[in-house]
Amino acid sequence: MTQPQRILVVEDDAAIRRGIVDALRFEGFRAVEAADGKTGMALALEVDCELVLLDLVLPGMQGLEILQAVRQRRPTLPVIILTALGDETDRVRGLRMGADDYVVKPFSVRELLVRV
Repeated sequence: MTQPQRILVVEDDAAIRRGIVDALRFEGFRAVEAADGKTGMALALEVDCELVLLDLVLPGMQGLEILQAVRQRRPTLPVIILTALGDETDRVRGLRMGADDYVVKPFSVRELLVRV
């Protein structure tokens, strides 16, 4: 995959979001961030980005709702789910709904950057 220029990080946990954003910026990416589902949805549909890193459990709107909307309006935009929901049923559901990858928390920044 060609290295994206701008990545949207939708994550409600401030410490996790800061760690991801800092790591992305250190690697030369431009990161846009959202701390809740409604903001994440708006940014995912409106901001010119090449990748979305999306938590599933968010205040205001669930990540799968955002994924569904992205698939309808921006079907080629890559989405990687980052979540603590690691059950096989959850992973299969996310991938079937159109996620390009599914990363279960806790994960290392190094593991994430390989997928980006």
